[in-house]
Amino acid sequence: MAALKLDLEWRTTLMSLLLFPGLIALGFWQLDRADEKADIAHRESERAMAAAVSLDQLTAVAREEQAFRKVIVSGHYVEDAVIFLDNQMRDGRYGHDVYGVFYDQPSEQYVLLNRGWVEGDSSRRSLPEVDVPSGEFALSATAYVPPGKPYLLAEDQFADLKWPLLVQTVASDALHELLKEKFAGQVFATELRLAAGSPTGFRRDWPVLNVSPEKHQGYALQWFTMAAALLLFFVFRSSNILSFRRGRSSSGSIDTKEH
Repeated sequence: MAALKLDLEWRTTLMSLLLFPGLIALGFWQLDRADEKADIAHRESERAMAAAVSLDQLTAVAREEQAFRKVIVSGHYVEDAVIFLDNQMRDGRYGHDVYGVFYDQPSEQYVLLNRGWVEGDSSRRSLPEVDVPSGEFALSATAYVPPGKPYLLAEDQFADLKWPLLVQTVASDALHELLKEKFAGQVFATELRLAAGSPTGFRRDWPVLNVSPEKHQGYALQWFTMAAALLLFFVFRSSNILSFRRGRSSSGSIDTKEH
């Protein structure tokens, strides 16, 4: 009867040794990402159900813990202060997120308040004309903390503060230094997004970060499946397991006939 033998051909062995641990590592990395997304979704849901806080209360919270928290601001918009966030697409149309600088009277701080999206000039020759609301308002908003640093072709440069401003991101250090200089340093660092039910806003359907863990679990399954396929390929390529099994089957048939 044929014996099970291994023939470790060096190229196949080297390829398997290099690829197999990497595929397994990628699978576990995707599982870690799934856990991270599940945690984000849980925090978002938990904070969305919590009562709104004042800007003073939000300031006391660590920045990474501010995301998704509801906040109430009371005060007025700074006259003429408009910031346009460039290259924001909705339904295939070019446009901008519109930011106002809002003075919160109770905390005596200025905040960047995202009022929503407006359509823009796709040729980029002009900026939309938007009004800055006058009067006193009590507005509901949600704190927004970007998941990471935005990709920029180049940092925004500002020679001086002239409204309106067109920016690639409101998270730039250059913009915040400019605003701090203008408003005596009393500028709240975290962006606020105007709630859907509050006045003074535009279209407010910001793209939602995909926090579903199922996508990453699916990716993990793909990596593990590829690792399993590689392992099977290595076993079949480096051994006589197929002929060994056929030999055992044939031996079993002969023994049956003899009996």
